[in-house]
Amino acid sequence: MTDQTPDIDPSRDHPEAATDDELSGLVEETVNALLKAARARQTYVLGNPLIERFQAELCEKLSEVWDALPHLSLTIDEGRLLWRDREVYSKPVGPDNFAFRFFKDGIRQLALLPGVEEGELAEFVELLARSRPAHDDDLLATLWHRDFKAIRMDYVDATEDEATDVPKPDRNAGAGESLEDMSEIEAVLESGAVTEEDSAEFSDIALGEPDLLYLKREIEAEWARPIVHDVTLSLLDQFEMRDQERRRQVVDILREMLPRLLADLDFSNVALIVNELQLLANKTGENETQELVTSLLRDMSEAMAEMVSAPDAEGASPGAEDLAALVGALQAEAIPTLVRAIPAVPNRQTRDRLAEALDRLVGANPGYLVDLLSAEDPMLAAEAARIVARIGLREAEPDLVELSKRPEDVTRQAAIEALAILGSAVGAEALATALSDPGKDIRMAAVKAIVAVRPDGAATLLAGIVDRSDLSDRAQGEQMAFMRAYGTIAGDEAVPLLEKLLNGRKWWGGRRAPLTRACAARALGVVGTPAAQSALQKAASDRAAPVKSAVRVALRAIDSDSDERVKVAMLSEEPEEDLVEDPLELDMDIDLDDESGKGGPS
Repeated sequence: MTDQTPDIDPSRDHPEAATDDELSGLVEETVNALLKAARARQTYVLGNPLIERFQAELCEKLSEVWDALPHLSLTIDEGRLLWRDREVYSKPVGPDNFAFRFFKDGIRQLALLPGVEEGELAEFVELLARSRPAHDDDLLATLWHRDFKAIRMDYVDATEDEATDVPKPDRNAGAGESLEDMSEIEAVLESGAVTEEDSAEFSDIALGEPDLLYLKREIEAEWARPIVHDVTLSLLDQFEMRDQERRRQVVDILREMLPRLLADLDFSNVALIVNELQLLANKTGENETQELVTSLLRDMSEAMAEMVSAPDAEGASPGAEDLAALVGALQAEAIPTLVRAIPAVPNRQTRDRLAEALDRLVGANPGYLVDLLSAEDPMLAAEAARIVARIGLREAEPDLVELSKRPEDVTRQAAIEALAILGSAVGAEALATALSDPGKDIRMAAVKAIVAVRPDGAATLLAGIVDRSDLSDRAQGEQMAFMRAYGTIAGDEAVPLLEKLLNGRKWWGGRRAPLTRACAARALGVVGTPAAQSALQKAASDRAAPVKSAVRVALRAIDSDSDERVKVAMLSEEPEEDLVEDPLELDMDIDLDDESGKGGPS
């Protein structure tokens, strides 16, 4: 092994039989097999069958590589491994970054040659397993002294390479405090807390400063070790073995372990578990294994949805990759939690991802969403109604009708709005009832729904409400909405009633309130027929400013054939201009309009 290795020049190993694109996948699989073999050697005691199994899989992958390549040459670039400029391994620089172990000691290229699996490979894997990023061990020197024949490398002197800024690994935040100095240990030794009797057994051991420094380094490394991550990887290794009973045992362990990780908001390890389990289950192609994983995900879906949608007070939230894995693993059992939680999720990216997951789950399991329409929680039922309308779930129309009869305003309004969006004729009776609902917002939603659906008898129903004397007691916007809806649906048949409201007089001779007359004028503008125009022209000289203004706007809309009538017919949400320009006009209306002088209060 030397620092001059022409044999590993990447330009010399181009086979004719396969393209780089086809081979890069094989190289990536081989690198992953090498990592698994090293991890198994690091995790399990010698003699564990997993060590032999992963070593054998690595040899099999290398055998496939030798069929296509004369040797396997990898370029090392900080946290990445490259093969012919194609990335075959990448991970953030940290304690468990495989590439960083080489890069920090100046190794920039590594090559494996045919025959390495016959003896040197097992020792190479063991050395990798023993190397600890937290230590000052020089991996380059270790490999150099072994003088491998089938393993080559190129390197630079990391201490003199000024152009290379070697990053320091992140010690896995939250792993615990490190020992900054030896003061604590020295204090114990000097205090005499360890008596001669206690230490008699070890009296022949003298700990000098190098020994203490070594112990400190080992303690720090063990203290910083990500135990949960290592345990997770070990369990996944066990699940990968072709033993169904062992897989069931692993799932049982994870069923106990996952709730704790979820409670701790350990996004990365939960995402690792659900992602790897699904990949391994799909890889086996066995229905029993896939059902085993699915059952675990079903049990955990509600808790996972809560974890992703409700970050803690410090704003902890998953990264993009972890979020994708968690959301992709959610099952139908997460639908109620998602329906309740999505509107309150502060992060837009998370909210959009959860909404996509909800649509996917509801599309495959519509019954879950329909059941939520009868939920005791009115906010949950109302949100379910909005989602039903958004995705166009027509099979929920009967349940929306029932929802419209509930006592809570929020549920009735959501049901009416959903029926309007669906254009449901099934809910015609519910819409008719909602026109007289005690809640103003519900009445407004119902009148818009009537215009959208136009059920049989809608014109007669609206005429009865428009002609009622108590309509004038309602706010301007509501009067306008009902009269416009009537004009839109009834057309020319609405002119006699609207003209009576605009130009007619009550039995004692007085006219209706200016606000009511103005709304009638605007409704006639919606009708737009010659009969409607004639009725408006009769009121052109009306002395009440709100009426005069409304007549002018209505006639202009008819004459210009502008977009005004279209906007009015669609019941735009844009705010209306205030029809009452001068409050005093309301009090003066009797004297100004009552030509006989005998009018009573309008």
